[in-house]
Amino acid sequence: MTPVPDFVLALRDKVGPDHLLWLPGVTAVVRRGDQVLLVRRSDDGQWTPVTGIVDPGEEPAVAAAREALEEAGVRIRVDRLVSTSAHGEVVHANGDRAAYLDLTFACTWVDGDAHVADDESTDVRWFPAGSLPPMSAVMVSRVEAALRDEPAARFVAPPDDLPEPPPVLVPPAPVLGVDACPAGWVGVVLDTDLRPSVHVAPDIVGLVGLVRERHAVPVVAIDIPIGLPDAGGRRADAEARRELVGKASSLFSTPTRAALEAETYADAREANLAATGGRTSVSAQAYALRAKVLQVDAWVRGRPGTTVIEVHPELCFARMTGAPVAASKKDPAGAAARREALAAHGIVAPPWFRGAGFGEDDLLDACAAAWSAVRHALGRTEAYPAEPEVFSDGIPAAIRV
Repeated sequence: MTPVPDFVLALRDKVGPDHLLWLPGVTAVVRRGDQVLLVRRSDDGQWTPVTGIVDPGEEPAVAAAREALEEAGVRIRVDRLVSTSAHGEVVHANGDRAAYLDLTFACTWVDGDAHVADDESTDVRWFPAGSLPPMSAVMVSRVEAALRDEPAARFVAPPDDLPEPPPVLVPPAPVLGVDACPAGWVGVVLDTDLRPSVHVAPDIVGLVGLVRERHAVPVVAIDIPIGLPDAGGRRADAEARRELVGKASSLFSTPTRAALEAETYADAREANLAATGGRTSVSAQAYALRAKVLQVDAWVRGRPGTTVIEVHPELCFARMTGAPVAASKKDPAGAAARREALAAHGIVAPPWFRGAGFGEDDLLDACAAAWSAVRHALGRTEAYPAEPEVFSDGIPAAIRV
């Protein structure tokens, strides 16, 4: 029997002996009680476990059993994979160059009288595991791996130059993240296993009441201004905006209470200018949220019986990923990036269906808010500003992440 498989001979016929072949190989470390089966190779005289090349389409464990029978005349049980390694270049006696990807298996002898069964070896013996003959360092490491009862196969890990994955935080009790949507409000509850559930209601009181039918949430994080200024802008908006380089426009300046209480946009602009000494008007976007801002304001001042924090989803995503997410949240790429950011923190955002009363961006923003609610329940949130402002309504104003 030739020691070179037919498919390798065919390759050599095409590429020549000087070309380095990359080949799959197996090592079978066969035990019988406290003995180890070794063969003395005919090409270099070295003692080794049974080794061989995997044929095209052959399972590696099957190859290990085949090689043990062909080389040493024994039948074996292949128990487990114990190591994987890349063997450096080998120049064989005929001048062929090869390198091997080795899979080493721990095996147990079943039957057969060990003997030289082909021309790849000149001797076959059983050696006590504690008294093995001299072998190369590579073969010693393979035998050692097979003799140890380690739960996983050994392998050479890639360089440790990757950042640590973000910690997956779980809340001590279910928490709620809320975002405004066309239907009113969409909320995502994260339970103590971070399993999300989605709830929708036309008003915030109804949403929280719906959630409380199943969960006594200790923290509600909501994307809406809480704590309305009397005569100027809020530090919360200004400081959080500075964290959103390239996305600062996603966070609008909160109008004064007088402006939000005005019945028309024109009146709101006049009220804000009057309250700020003519310095600041009101954007149409900010005034469009007037009803929802006042709704939450009344709910918070009415003592909702839970901790309510203000969050900003784009700030949440920026903290999750280390930088603001550049892609728009309304684009498929932006939605995918935000889902990926949530998944990295253990939150699998629910699927979104058209006609649900909220957009996919609303759903993902609610998930981001829930992530901050988890952090707040664990005492991990940071506040912008660090010392919240308090206006005439007596509500601490800070955006948390």
